[in-house]
Amino acid sequence: MAELGARSWAERWGLVGDAAQARRLAGMGHGRMAGFVAPSASSAELELLACWGAFITLVDDGFDRGGEHAPVSEVRAVLDPLVEVLKGTGTGAAVRTPAVAALEDLRRRTVVGTAPGWCARFAASYAFFAEATCEEARWREERYMPSVQEYIGVRRRTITVAPLLLVSERLLDAWPQAEALHDVCADVVAWTNDLFDAGAEQAGEVDLVDALVRERGVGRGEAAAITRAMVEERLDDFEPAAERLADSNPHAGDVRSRIDRVRTFLYGAVAWQYESRRYRATLPVQRAPGELAEDPVESAAVRLERRLALAVAPDGALPDRCAGRVLETTLLLALLRAHRTHPEEQRELTCWLGERRAGADPLDALLIDATLRPQVLPADAADAAAPFADHLVSSTGGRGRLKRSMLHAVLHVLGGLGLNAEDIPPAAFAGALSTFTLANLLAVRIVYAQATDHPHAVSSSERFQLADVLEDGSGRLLWEASAATHLLALNALQSCRPGHPVVGRAVTGLLLARDSGGGMPFLDSQDVWLSAVGGLAFLSRPALRPYAARMGTFVASWQAPDGGWPFASGIRQTDVDTAARCMEFLHALDPHRYRAHLTRGAAYLAAKAGPEGGLPTWREGDDPDLDMTAGAVLALAPHAAYVRHVTAATRFILDTQRPDGTWDRSWTLSESSVILRAVDALDAASHTSDFNPTRAAAAVARAVARLTATQKPDGSWGRTPDHASDTLSTAQAIPVLARYGLPHVTAAATAHLLSRQDDTGRFPAPPDQTGPRPLPFDYPVVADLHALATLTRIQQPRPARSESGAGGTPTPKEQAHAYRFVTAKELE
Repeated sequence: MAELGARSWAERWGLVGDAAQARRLAGMGHGRMAGFVAPSASSAELELLACWGAFITLVDDGFDRGGEHAPVSEVRAVLDPLVEVLKGTGTGAAVRTPAVAALEDLRRRTVVGTAPGWCARFAASYAFFAEATCEEARWREERYMPSVQEYIGVRRRTITVAPLLLVSERLLDAWPQAEALHDVCADVVAWTNDLFDAGAEQAGEVDLVDALVRERGVGRGEAAAITRAMVEERLDDFEPAAERLADSNPHAGDVRSRIDRVRTFLYGAVAWQYESRRYRATLPVQRAPGELAEDPVESAAVRLERRLALAVAPDGALPDRCAGRVLETTLLLALLRAHRTHPEEQRELTCWLGERRAGADPLDALLIDATLRPQVLPADAADAAAPFADHLVSSTGGRGRLKRSMLHAVLHVLGGLGLNAEDIPPAAFAGALSTFTLANLLAVRIVYAQATDHPHAVSSSERFQLADVLEDGSGRLLWEASAATHLLALNALQSCRPGHPVVGRAVTGLLLARDSGGGMPFLDSQDVWLSAVGGLAFLSRPALRPYAARMGTFVASWQAPDGGWPFASGIRQTDVDTAARCMEFLHALDPHRYRAHLTRGAAYLAAKAGPEGGLPTWREGDDPDLDMTAGAVLALAPHAAYVRHVTAATRFILDTQRPDGTWDRSWTLSESSVILRAVDALDAASHTSDFNPTRAAAAVARAVARLTATQKPDGSWGRTPDHASDTLSTAQAIPVLARYGLPHVTAAATAHLLSRQDDTGRFPAPPDQTGPRPLPFDYPVVADLHALATLTRIQQPRPARSESGAGGTPTPKEQAHAYRFVTAKELE
C-alpha cells in the first residue's frame, strides 16, 4: 500500500510528467524501502516515508537529463526554495513549482505530532543535503576531482539518509551524541550505493570508487574492493558507537530501542539497495594476481575470492540474483493480460519470450507457443506435454501427480489447454503440506474447476483460503520468495474472483522482482541458503574469513521458531537442506557462540527423520531424499546426543545407492553433486560407534568408480554421462576424487576446471539446482562457491587413515581392495 500511495502522491503533485517517468518511479520501489527501514511502522508512517523517498529521488533525478548534468546555478535554483519551505518562511508565487507544492504538502503531513525542536533539526538536515548537492554539482561543472576525505564528507550529506532517519524519528525527542550512529548509517549506505555503480564509468560522475582510483593509483576493480573493505570497517564502528551512546545516557530508558531503530534502518536501507532494480550493475573486475602465477590453483582461488568478497552484502547476506525463466515469465504475461493492466510491461515480456523461442528447449518452446501463439497449440497438447509430465512424476516422489496437474493447469492458463474434470486433484489436509504445496494444490484445483465448468468441485472455503494464503505475505516481493507458486495461484484467483485486490497488489511486487533483462525469475531470493553455503567456503580462505562472522550473524538471525531455517529471509517455510547447511556453517564458525541455535536445529532435523532413517525436504512423513539425509548427517554428526539418528541416516544412504555408484537426484541435476554430498556424509559419520567401515568403503569405491568411468576425455563431467561437460558438475566431482581417487584423474579434472575460469574470475556454468523439480533455475554464484570450495580442498593433503575398527575408517588397503572389487565386478 505504501508503494502505491507514494506513486499516486507523486503523480497528483506533478512530480511525474509522463508514462516513462511513472514507470521509472515504479521501478524504484520506495514503498519497499520504507518497509525495509521501518518494518514495525504503521501503514500511514510507511506511506509517508515512501513519499519522502520518492520526492528526494525525483528531485535529484531532475538534475540529470539524459546523462547531461544540470549546472550548479540550476541545482541551487531548485533546492533553495525547498529549504525555505522547510524553514517555514514560505516561497513566492514565482517559484511555486510542482516540487515546492509537493514539499509543502509533505511538510504539513510530517510536522503533525513531532517532538519539540524537530522541525528545526530537519530543516537544518535538508539544508545540509541541499548545500552538499550543490557542491557535487560544482565538482561536475568545474571537473574538480575531490580527495577521498573531501568526497566522504560531502557524500555523507547527499545520500539523504540523515533526512529520512529524522522522518522516521520525528515523534521522538532529540538524543545527544546520536550523530555518530547516523553518520555510520549514511556512510555505509552511500558507499554501498557507490559500489553498485562501480561497474560503469560515467562521464562527469564522482563517487568513492573514482576517488580511490585517482588517490591510490589502482584499477576500478581494486578500488571497488577497497570500498567494500571500507564498508566492513565502517560497520564495525557502529556497535562501539552504540555502546558509548548507551553508556553516556544511562537514565534514558529508550536508548537501546532507539539504537535498534537506527540499526534496523541501516541494514534495511542496504537490503533495499540490493533488492532494487535500480542497483543491478555488474561489478568491476580486479586485475589478476600475477605474483601467484607459479601456483595456478591458488592463483585461480585468489582471483575468485576477490570477486566473491564484493558479493557479500554489508548485513552478511549473499544476495545473488536468480535469472529470469520462461515458465514464470509466461505466467506473469498471462496474469497481466487477464488483469488488463500494464500494456508496456506486456510488450516487454512478449519481446523477452520471443527472443528466447529460437533456442528454447522443448518444454520452454511449448510454454512460449502456448502464450504467444495459442492458435498453434495442438489439440493434443496434453499428449505433447506427456514426456515432461512423466518426468515430473518420476522425479518428485509423492508429488508427481500434482506436478502433472500443475503443468496441464499452466498450459490452460497460457493457451487454453482443455482439462478434464475427473483429473481434478483431491483436496488434502493443509497441516500436512508445505506452504508451497498447499498454494499449488489450491491453485490447481481452482483452475481445473473453472476450466471444466465444475465450479462446485472446489468449495467456497478453498477459494477464500487461497486468497488468505496469498494475503498472508512474507514481506518479500514474491509470496514465499517463489514466483512459480505465486503466479499460478494469482492466475487461479483471477479466474474465479476477477479483480480481487490481492491480485492488483501482487502485480506491484512482481514487476519489481523481474531480472535486469525483464524476465521473471523462479525465486526472488535464497539468501539464507547461499549465505550458509558461502560462509562455509569463506572460512577456509584467510582473505574471506573476516566476512564470515557477519554472515554467521545473518544466518543465525533467520532461524525459525521450529528450529529450522527457510532458504530465504522473511519466508515462513523451513526446509531440511537449508537447516543442515546453516548448522554446518555455524558449527564450523563458532560452535560455542551458536550452541543454542545448533541445539534447536539438531532437534528440528531429528524430528524430520523417517523410520528408515531418511529425511524429506519439507515435512515429516514426506518421501525421504538422499540430499536431505546426507545434509542431516553432516549437521548432526558433531552432536553426540544424535548418534542414533546419524547411524540410521547413514544406513539410508548406503541402502539407497544404486549398483552403478549413483544415488537419486531430486533438487539437483548433477550426479556428482549427489555423490559428493553422500561421500562427505559417510566420512562425517565414520566416528560413530555403529559405523560399518567395510560397507561404507564399498559405497565410496562404487561412487569413485562411477566418476572415474564417466570422466570425459578433457577431464570434465557433465550432469550425467549423456550430457555435455559443465564446470559445476566437474567442480563437485573433484573433491571426491581428490580424497579417494587416483591422482592422475584428479589432475586432469583440476586442469579442466582451471581452464574454465573466465576473465572476471568467475566459473560460469549452467544451472544445477531445480525447482519446481526437475526444472533448473540459475543463481550464478552457486558455481563460484562450489569452485572455491573445490580449489581449497585440492590444496589440502589427504588425511591420514587410522586402522579400521569399531567406529574407525577403512585403511587405504581396505579402500583399494573395495575399489578393485567394484571396478571389476560392476563396471567391466
